[in-house]
Amino acid sequence: MKAGWKGAQTASPEETISLGKNISSYLEKGDVLALIGDLASGKTTFIKGVLEGMNYTKTVTSPTFTLINEYDAKYRIIHIDFYREDNPERWVKIGFHDYINAKDIMVIEWADKILNLLPDDYIHIEFVHKGKNKRQIRLIN
Repeated sequence: MKAGWKGAQTASPEETISLGKNISSYLEKGDVLALIGDLASGKTTFIKGVLEGMNYTKTVTSPTFTLINEYDAKYRIIHIDFYREDNPERWVKIGFHDYINAKDIMVIEWADKILNLLPDDYIHIEFVHKGKNKRQIRLIN
């Protein structure tokens, strides 16, 4: 990810989508975004904005039950959710490293469950509730 963004506070789903859209302009092929935060902290909403910023116009949903969604946008986006399946060995068998090495943009929800599988240069983004509809979204170095 190109340098320039450190974080923001949003007060509505629309603002979170807008932030994701803005962040998409910083993304490059091969980036791995590791999203970490509680349930309903805005991770999937943020991803909707990233995809909108990448000219994706179809429905975006969390892959909580499917585990992986692939989107053909400006760049290919791989959206993975570790909420229900956090066994690293199973992910290795599924082909997680093939996804990492494909040089697509990967966006991973619940990435804190598999940090040891991520490349050294992953981009850590934290989502923290700050009250009704408010969240702090920040880049962690």
